[in-house]
Amino acid sequence: MTKAYSPSRLVVYVVSSDDNLAPNVTTGICSLTVCKPVVRKQAVQGADWIIGMSTTKHGIDRIIYAMQVDEKLGYDAYYNDPRFADKKPSAEHPNGDNFFKLVNGELEITTQKACHYGKPEKIKRDLNTPVAVLGKRFWYFGANAPRLPEVLRDTRIVTGNRRGHRYVDDPEVIAQLVAWLEANYAPGIHGHPRDV
Repeated sequence: MTKAYSPSRLVVYVVSSDDNLAPNVTTGICSLTVCKPVVRKQAVQGADWIIGMSTTKHGIDRIIYAMQVDEKLGYDAYYNDPRFADKKPSAEHPNGDNFFKLVNGELEITTQKACHYGKPEKIKRDLNTPVAVLGKRFWYFGANAPRLPEVLRDTRIVTGNRRGHRYVDDPEVIAQLVAWLEANYAPGIHGHPRDV
């Protein structure tokens, strides 16, 4: 059982494409492994929660997912860890996010089934932070993304610059978000990806 903790900071960004790649919730572990290199670099294990919000088109006050940052692994360690074998791209999991491996001292995509295969700009962005961020305790809503309660809609979770990411470190806002999630939803998967 993963130890629950109250975050000291929220790292918030907009999930522009919700197709089970980033975040990936295959195997019941939430991973953020590709895209969002700055979020992956800055996320602090055991202290931060990552919050993925919906797009303007789908409702800016809707939450796609929340994960506590339980672990960070380099790409090669992630690739070789048997816990994450089912996150490798396959016919069953076409949007698997576990596809970088050390080959002759360099990280390379291991399969043409990887969604970023043949996309050098995306590969370069991924490799800016060759780290998988993992949350064993998470809430994923996807297409069922609920609206945040009214008390949270005028906070930095929703407002402010919607490009890139933003930090929320107001203890009251953090406590309200945690209390709302924990009171209304068990950790786990509560919907299918919105864009699949």
